[in-house]
Amino acid sequence: MVSSGGMYNTKFPTWEMATATSSQAYDGQLAYAYAKRGQVLLCERLAEAEKSVKYVTCHPGWTDTPGVTATYGDQKKYLQPMRSMYQGSEGISWLCMAPAAELESGAFYLDRKPRRKHLSGVFFTEGSFTKNEESETDQLMAKLQEWAETPGK
Repeated sequence: MVSSGGMYNTKFPTWEMATATSSQAYDGQLAYAYAKRGQVLLCERLAEAEKSVKYVTCHPGWTDTPGVTATYGDQKKYLQPMRSMYQGSEGISWLCMAPAAELESGAFYLDRKPRRKHLSGVFFTEGSFTKNEESETDQLMAKLQEWAETPGK
């Protein structure tokens, strides 16, 4: 599953905040970060539950796409060096073809290697600010199950 470095900014919030059904104002950048963090949590849980399948997430690196330009505008210069779309897709393509025995299920890949999922410590070390408690992930999974079983969704 293709996630993003955008998830490094936050942990997964309450369902209401993540789905913009709370009273807080909608923030597109946070909504993106919540979705990407949620993908990582989902794949971690799927990897635990189903050992015969390799569930992984990945970050294509900061890739020069229309979405990045629309979101960051002139500020995208701080994300340099940017990758071309081809460069960003290379690691994703590799994950699709890599032998399963070489993949670490539940891992977050960048440039063909598992990477940290949390960079909220001092000087981008492994921190805890963006880590969800197991009970928070349980709530996410329950809400996803509920949503999946709701007719018309």
